[in-house]
Amino acid sequence: MSEPGHLGIKRAESARLRRAEQLKRWKGSLTELEPVTPARSRHRGGGRVRFEDGAVFLAACSSGDTEEVKRLLARGARLNTVNVDGLTALHQACIDENLDMVKFLVEYGANVNQQDNEGWTPLHAVASCGYLNIAEYLINHGANVAAVNSEGEVPADLAEEAAMKDLLLEQVKKQ
Repeated sequence: MSEPGHLGIKRAESARLRRAEQLKRWKGSLTELEPVTPARSRHRGGGRVRFEDGAVFLAACSSGDTEEVKRLLARGARLNTVNVDGLTALHQACIDENLDMVKFLVEYGANVNQQDNEGWTPLHAVASCGYLNIAEYLINHGANVAAVNSEGEVPADLAEEAAMKDLLLEQVKKQ
């Protein structure tokens, strides 16, 4: 049986390897080839910095500021807005193990089955991280346990802990 500390080390190493692969794919992409131009030479005038609405919304969600998130939604922010990697605020809340924000976003109508650029749903993320309580919540709110990512993996394929794998496989039988 694995020790709890060992699982954390395995997860961290797995995450580092995935990030390294992502950076390799980025090398040579159009994004990497865009010239870096200082902001002052591109824009003349006022010294105010303005962030895109989506970035402001994602930052508010990431910080856990539900009052600011409510204000942004009331002003027309898109609940399922994505970052450059296709991650939604719900994906990020799952990765951050922020069950309160997960519940908040789902109650406001976040898409529990939205896939990022690599086909990962929020359930793929929590399965990979081992966050059983969030996985149960997502499943109870319609998460598709049979969703396939770009590597052909369903969430159960990413689960390292027996309890997570058991939960997901049991749900596959039900769906």
